[in-house]
This record gives sequence, C-alpha cells and structure tokens, in this order.
Amino acid sequence: MAALAAGGLLATASACAASPAPARQPGADLVAAQASPTATPTLASVASVSLPIEDYLLKNDEHAQMLYASKLLVRQCMARFGFDYAVDPAENSPVDPKGDAANLARRYGISDPKTAAGYGYHPAANTMPAAPPSTPPMSDAERNVFLGDTPRADGSGPEAKQYKGQNIPAHGCSGEAERKLGKGLEVQLPESINDASFQQSMATPQVTAVFRSWSACMLKRGYTFGNPLEPLRSPLSAAPSAAEIHMAESDMACKQRTNLIGVWVAVESAVQKVLIEKNQEALAQVRAASRETLERSAKVIAAGASS
Repeated sequence: MAALAAGGLLATASACAASPAPARQPGADLVAAQASPTATPTLASVASVSLPIEDYLLKNDEHAQMLYASKLLVRQCMARFGFDYAVDPAENSPVDPKGDAANLARRYGISDPKTAAGYGYHPAANTMPAAPPSTPPMSDAERNVFLGDTPRADGSGPEAKQYKGQNIPAHGCSGEAERKLGKGLEVQLPESINDASFQQSMATPQVTAVFRSWSACMLKRGYTFGNPLEPLRSPLSAAPSAAEIHMAESDMACKQRTNLIGVWVAVESAVQKVLIEKNQEALAQVRAASRETLERSAKVIAAGASS
C-alpha cells in the first residue's frame, strides 16, 4: 500500500480543489462606517486585552481537535481503497492549547516590554508551533480517491467517481469526512470580521493620528517607520542582536508614550462590535456549527483511541 503522510488535510484539499473557502462570507456585512469608541484605555501591552470577535473564533485546541478528527476520518476512508493515510497523534496537541486566535501578541506590532527586551522582534521561545511534517505528494490514484468528483483547480486529472470498481464518496474521502463532522471547519465569518476590523481600524482618523505620533517618537530615536507593523517585516538574524533589542525597546517605549495600543484596541473593538451586531444571526449559526463539529470530533477521536 502506498504510504501517505497527513501533513495537512485542508491544505491538500484547497490546493487541489477548484473552489477554496472564500475570505469573505457570502452575504456578510463587513463595513462598519463611523464606528467610534466610547472610552480609550491606557495600555502598555495586550496582556489584559480581549477583542469582541474572540468569542466566535476557534481556539487553537478546538481547531486542532477538529482537524485531527477530520484526518482520522480521511484515514478510515482511504483505507477502504487500500491507501495508508498516516496521521500523527501529536497534531491533536497544540503548543498553546487556548492560543491567541486574534494574534494579539503581534497584532499591533510587538506588544510586550519583557519580550521586546529579551527577544527583540523575534517570537518568544516556545510560542511558535512546530513546523508540520513534510507531506509526500499523492499519487494520481490517491488524489482521485481523496478528492473524488471535486473539480481540480489546475485542471489536472479526472474528476473520479470510482476506483477499482468501488464507488468513491462524493467529493472523495475529504468530502466524506466533512459531511460526518459538519461545517465547523468551514466557517469563515468570524475570521472575515477579524480581518475586516483590523484593516478598517488602520484607516480611522484616531489610529492614523496615533501612528503619526508613534512615528515621530521613533524618528527622535533614530528609526524611520510609518506604522508599528513595518518593523515586523524587517529581516531577522538567527538570534536577536543588541541593535534589534534596542530598536524593539524603543518601539515599546514609543507605544507607551503615545498609548498606541490603547487607542488601536479601543477603535478596533468598536469596529468589531458594529460588525458583530450586523451579523449577529449568522454568527449564532457559526457558533452552533462549531459546537456541533467539536462534539462530533470528540466522538471520532474517542473511537479512534479505543480501536
């Protein structure tokens, strides 16, 4: 039997399928015109920050559980056709179980003085997930069973309905797993709101004004940046240098002097509240779908452990 490592069910499916999940939820209202905060906190870091949309975003452990269960189901399906779809149990154990679904640690640039002093712009130790194992390419036969009659984005290969006389499930083994688990891994609306609020907040007068203040502060310290995300795009050495740490400490000092984090969090929270209100009914459905998929995933994993 051909061995197939399960490096990424969704990554493989989206690479081969014609229609990857859209970034924007169809019918979603993602514009929050004139959203304005009622109060602006003074924040030196994001340690105490929770954005409204986090109530709807999947936590790291929830996403890992769903993805792991889907891979177990794909493995069972592929085995019926004589293929070995290997699944690593470690994939069900994220580094940070609850995680940072909104990427608050780096959402507004670096945001923790201690991390800046120790690591500069490098992520703190033990905060980055391990790289997924490399996945050998599927053979044509394996890919046909995996995708079934799902149209291929690159136009390669047939839209397969049978393999060696055995009917392939609709949309292949990936489609079978999706139907068994429900829509929890497909929902995009919370992520769309998370992205839209970030982009819209950056264009508000309050945030652009605090960017200018932060930039002026950084310029006095010898650094030229238009906004606090730009330093994150600078090439990094293998380990934090003294110069990098000095710049990161200057960055944090200017953030504190201008209250950049407090202003940006207040504005983006206001934008998210408007978008959540506009999409309340759809978000309630998203939450229900996520709960259903989590419950089904737990049962799949429990059954796999006992078999």
